[in-house]
Amino acid sequence: MKEYITMVTMKSGGYKFLEPMDSRFLILSELVSAFQPGRLIDWLIDNKRNVTGNALVDIRKQGDMIMLHDMSDSAYDYTISSYDLNPANRFDMALKNFSEIVFAWEELRISKPDTILIVIHEDNHVSLETDPEIIKAYQDAGYAFNCNEK
Repeated sequence: MKEYITMVTMKSGGYKFLEPMDSRFLILSELVSAFQPGRLIDWLIDNKRNVTGNALVDIRKQGDMIMLHDMSDSAYDYTISSYDLNPANRFDMALKNFSEIVFAWEELRISKPDTILIVIHEDNHVSLETDPEIIKAYQDAGYAFNCNEK
């Protein structure tokens, strides 16, 4: 089952999230809301740096995978190293997919569509959807969308 979370524009210019988030969506929402423009692109390009993040998410490159850890449970516990993080709070995605999301977000940040869906597909592939017809299909289906039903 595909799952999604909706981002809608606020009068202040940013986005707010409409649905409650689990650990995976918390991580993804941090990618598209908390990082400075270009920071993740610079990090992706720099082959010498394999770790980045902030107080809520730890991001690591390992081969052709990106490992994202939700650190919100330990954000203020400085005795916990990234190696002690709960594996249940880890979301892995392909480096190629991560790159697609980072570059797509940079474009969307400039074009500022009214509504964006962050979608996690069955195989942990993540997409950002802005097409009104696709958004309506997800909203009509509810929190989970069976991709086998049209």
